[in-house]
Amino acid sequence: MVHLTGSQSSLQRTLVQALLLTLLLLVISGCGFKLRGLYDIPESLKQVTLLSDSNDPQLERTLEQALEANGVEITSEAPYRIELLEQRFDRRTLSLDSSARASEYELRGEVTFRVTDQEGEELLPPRTLTSERSYNVDSANITASNSQEPVLRQQMHQDLAQQIMRQYIRLRPPASAN
Repeated sequence: MVHLTGSQSSLQRTLVQALLLTLLLLVISGCGFKLRGLYDIPESLKQVTLLSDSNDPQLERTLEQALEANGVEITSEAPYRIELLEQRFDRRTLSLDSSARASEYELRGEVTFRVTDQEGEELLPPRTLTSERSYNVDSANITASNSQEPVLRQQMHQDLAQQIMRQYIRLRPPASAN
């Protein structure tokens, strides 16, 4: 019977754990699992120009990060252009408390975009996408309540960027294009 020393036993345990982790990763990737927000981008769509005239560049930055995370190069020489035509973010009161102060707000974000080729021919006509969030205001903890809105707005930007990504990757370029 072979007796393992403490360091040999630890090494054997580490090797078994590494083997199990590798096996788990193979099984997960084999079943098609992907992290949220990662997509299979067709090779023909792996370069894009991103255009926006917005005074609020947050959505553009978020979309740029999402595209780059999926292996899409942002370049002015790209065969396709995603144009952010209009953005709007609003806040409205949903309910009031007994003192007639807002106790719940709704945030609504909209973006209208289109996709064109280099010559300006529309491949995806203008579409308006929306994202909504609501939150309660705690009058006993105004600081925490005030910090909710920026977090929710960031989530909305991410949601809108993901919606644009999903629309873009469904694009079927004309046969004569790249």
